[in-house]
Amino acid sequence: MNSSRPSRPRVQLWMLRLMIAILLTGLPGALLPEIAFQKFSWLMGYGKQPITPLIVYLSGNAGFAYVTIAVLIWAISRDLTRYQPLVRLCGWTMVVAGPAYLLIDLQCPLPLWWTLMDSVGCFLIGITLLWACPPSQKTA
Repeated sequence: MNSSRPSRPRVQLWMLRLMIAILLTGLPGALLPEIAFQKFSWLMGYGKQPITPLIVYLSGNAGFAYVTIAVLIWAISRDLTRYQPLVRLCGWTMVVAGPAYLLIDLQCPLPLWWTLMDSVGCFLIGITLLWACPPSQKTA
């Protein structure tokens, strides 16, 4: 094996770590949903948006869900061999998330850079995770 090429388990580990880093961006939304929503709105170029209880609720819950998923993926990444079926599930989930996010983002509409980052990024992470999976062994 070429030592300059990363091994497939290492590729899986780095993809899962990338997912964790991205998901942890939800922490501000979980802790300070109103402020996080305003900062996100500014980042998207929408300026100051009105804050309603529903916005605060959705921002906080989405942020908390992201952080919770990050913790679960961290646990999976600690033992890739044992949790290989869950790694595959993460890969397939991300492959499906790519087109799903594209459809969602185009309805908003969000800036093109965000739509591409969201949809293409998820899809590529999923494809890479699946590529790095060892061949499945069929049992009778």
